This record gives sequence, structure tokens and C-alpha cells, in this order.
Amino acid sequence: MILILIAFVIYFFLSVFYFENLPKSEKNFFLLIICGVIAFIIGMRNPYGWSDTSAYVYEFIADVKTLGNLLPTDGPRIYAERGFYYIGVLVKTYTKEPSIYLLTISILTFAAIYKVLGNFSIYPFIGMYIYLGRFVNRNTIQIRAALAIAIVIIGTIYITKKRWWIFLLFVFIASRFHTSAYIALPLVLMKYIKIKKNHIYIGILFALVLALFGGATINSIISTSDLANEWARSYIEEGSEKAWSNDLTNPMIWYQIIILLTFTMMENPISNYTKHYYMIRNAYFYSTLIIVLLCQYAILAGRLSTIFATFEVAIIPFILKALEKQYGKLPLFVVFVVYLIFFFINIRSFF
Repeated sequence: MILILIAFVIYFFLSVFYFENLPKSEKNFFLLIICGVIAFIIGMRNPYGWSDTSAYVYEFIADVKTLGNLLPTDGPRIYAERGFYYIGVLVKTYTKEPSIYLLTISILTFAAIYKVLGNFSIYPFIGMYIYLGRFVNRNTIQIRAALAIAIVIIGTIYITKKRWWIFLLFVFIASRFHTSAYIALPLVLMKYIKIKKNHIYIGILFALVLALFGGATINSIISTSDLANEWARSYIEEGSEKAWSNDLTNPMIWYQIIILLTFTMMENPISNYTKHYYMIRNAYFYSTLIIVLLCQYAILAGRLSTIFATFEVAIIPFILKALEKQYGKLPLFVVFVVYLIFFFINIRSFF
């Protein structure tokens, strides 16, 4: 684990002092190489040493068919989405090696992440540092969600371009890998609502009050919802080990609120850096509302809010850009420490 942490630290300093100073064409080349290396490292991990991943591997070995013997009735047993199953079918047609199966999924996911960083992050190498620190567990455990989320985030660029039907297509494709992708659909409507700073401040305050005093009502709505029971029964069912709650004491709630408010208050400088500012802010506002309002279902709230929390790979670099003239390298140091802590917490359970 020490070697991994050292490599992570070295990557950060290389990003700040070398990669981010390269011309754009060279940046793209090195970012592609780095995504490829990370995809290979994660894809070639021990297929039996990670929770959830081992279940996918066992199904790949025992249940996934090849193109030669695939029947229309064949499908996955441990999840519902057939798109992910068909990736396994294509891989198994050529090899039965589970490491190649995981590597294929990892390559697809990091190819999408490469596109996300290129589309949205002003400092893409720092964005990758943030992604690995904050979300590395997605790519080692929640592999279906990791791929689906990256596809959804790529598609959001078409909301800014007012080609919402293409965004809906991306959501549909992502939903073939993980049904939670449908939670992204309201972002289309938010594009046509002029959400101002005050709306965000009031919205967060109202959500906090509702979560604090209206928890029983939210609990009743969620627990009796047919849609919630279909998509996330194990995360809301009373007595389930996945349905634990820590209410508003969840530190990730306050972490997201701080980032959202900072990004919102810095609207004037940051909106000049990117035409995607308002779309990104709306998405992150939506994500923060989810994690606040569903705080009684901590794991469910985390799983749903994490879709647009992925925009932190763009939000944090934009904040750094806006602060660098006034505060120099101090904000970079804060980012270095915070996401190193996240990375340590995320990986320590596997060693």
C-alpha cells in the first residue's frame, strides 16, 4: 500500500509541474497514455480479491455464454442489465480468462473517463488525481456503475449544445449497463430552468431543513415507492445491511455542500472559463440535493449522488484556476492533501 501511495503522490507532482504545462496536443497524448496505464493496472488486479468484482467474475466463468451458443433467453443472474452481460459474451467468445474480461471493462471505462477529462476539465491531469482519490472504488468494485456513469457524463455535453435527444441516447446506452443512469434524466429539464445563485442557496437550505425535520415523510415516500423498491430494494428495506443511515452527520454531505457553494459563489470568473459552467453547476446541485434528501439511506444516497459528483474532476480544477492569482499554490496543496486522504481511505480496506 505504501508503494501505491508514493506513486499517487509522484503522479500529483508530475501533473502540477510537468503534464499541465505541456501544449494541448502533448497533453492529450500523455493523458491517453496515463488512462491506458491506469486501466491496465486496475483491469489486471486479482479478480477474486475484491467484493462485487468476484461475483461478476464467477458469473462470467459459470453463466456467460459465447456468441456461438447464445440464446435469446440467456441473460445475467446477479444483475438485470443485459448490456453488461453482452460485453461478457463478446469477451468470452475469444477467451475464458476473467482477467481479460475485467481488463476490457476497465479499458472501456477509462476511455470514457479520458473523454470526460478532455471535454470538461481545465486541468485534466489534476482531474485524474481527483477522480482516483475520490472514485477509485468504482473501478475496482462498482464496475457496472463506473462504466455507466462515465457514459452519462460524456453525454451531458449535448445539454449545453441544446441537443438533448443525444443526451437521452447516452443515458439509454448507460442504462444498459446500470439502471441508475436514469437518475440523470431531470438534468434535461434543469437546462430550461434558469437556476440562479439564490435558488441554489435557498434550495440547499430547504433540503437541509426537510431532511432534518421531514425525515419520516421522506422515509415513507421512498419505502412505499414501487420504483424505489424495484431499483434499490436492498438499499431501502428495513433491516437490510445496506440500508444503514447516519442522517446529516454524513461528512460527505457537508463536503459536497462546501464545493457547491464555492463553485456557485465563483460564478463570474469560472463561467468565463467554460461554456459548460451552468450545466455542471445544475448537475452538481442536483447531486447535492440527492445526498441531502436521501441522507436516511446513506448508501443509496451515495450511489445516486455520485453520478454527477463525478463533475468534481472539472469543478475543483476550475476553482483552482479562479484562486491561483490570489492564493498561489495554497489551494493546490489543499487539493493534494484532501484527495490523498480520500485515496488512502478508499484503498486501505483492500490491504
